[in-house]
Amino acid sequence: MRERGKTGTMASVERRAVTRVVAGSLFLALTIGIFFSTGVNAQQQRPVDAVVLRPALNSTFDEIFDAIETGIRSRAPALSITERRLNAFASPQAMRSAYSLDAPDIVVTLGRQADEIYRSSGLEIRQLVGGLDIEPGPGNRDGVSLTADPVFLLSRLKTLMPEKRRIIVVYDPSKDRWLIERAKAISASIGVTIVAHEATTLSEASSHYWNVLKYGNPETDVLWLLSNPSFVSNSNLPRLVEESWRRNFTIISNSIDHARRGALIAVYPDLESMGAQLADLALAISENPNKRPEIEPLGAVKFAVNKRIANHLGVSISSQDERSFDLILGER
Repeated sequence: MRERGKTGTMASVERRAVTRVVAGSLFLALTIGIFFSTGVNAQQQRPVDAVVLRPALNSTFDEIFDAIETGIRSRAPALSITERRLNAFASPQAMRSAYSLDAPDIVVTLGRQADEIYRSSGLEIRQLVGGLDIEPGPGNRDGVSLTADPVFLLSRLKTLMPEKRRIIVVYDPSKDRWLIERAKAISASIGVTIVAHEATTLSEASSHYWNVLKYGNPETDVLWLLSNPSFVSNSNLPRLVEESWRRNFTIISNSIDHARRGALIAVYPDLESMGAQLADLALAISENPNKRPEIEPLGAVKFAVNKRIANHLGVSISSQDERSFDLILGER
């Protein structure tokens, strides 16, 4: 009896020992799991470090770049933004030295000057381009084009003036060929024909404009002005507007300035949304660093209409129509 009692006591002790060992192991496993889980989550939640490079203070461009940067910052805290002006660096080599020691995850360049200086620095940090009229598609860098897809403008024109059938445009083949090819690709679905004339100088472009306004049919034809200052400037725009007014000839444009001065409608970038698009692209690259570099087409646009021109052309702009425009011009 005593023997069995001793055996029972030992079994009880062993069970308690095993229980302590198992409990300790579970506690250790739980502690390690929490530690590693916390570490992984902290790593996943680390914000993407991005530098925004933009030109020195400039009254002409600051308003544009401020709006884009506001859109980029809308993705905080997932994206941590540091703004740097180009005049903070004495040279591209100085920029290289600064970021070789403390490299961000992404560099966002706003405008042509920032793009050129960054590329000449030789830095290999992933670059996003913003604030540039650049062809969308695969390439050697990422970004968002400042130029709107022509489907936006042509569709809006057709809604206002369904009788229009020919869109006549003058373009620089070295800069805008992709835009014209895109317009031709979607023209049939919209119900228009694109008639494109190549030019390389202001004189050639102006000659095409005068012929369009002289021989075109105002009932069915429309002149489409691109935002190319080499082809449309103060030297020919006043006469273009005057002639189009005289002949009741419709002008549409990719420039809000042209709408202010005599185009019926214009499409222009939604800059804050463009900034948010850049930020989303930065986050996507952070999640997939092997993503192929690509310039994305502009995803969000705004529209302006000149009511004075609309009234002159006999285009009715209802209150409902007005709500679909972001900017109403020529009301006085």
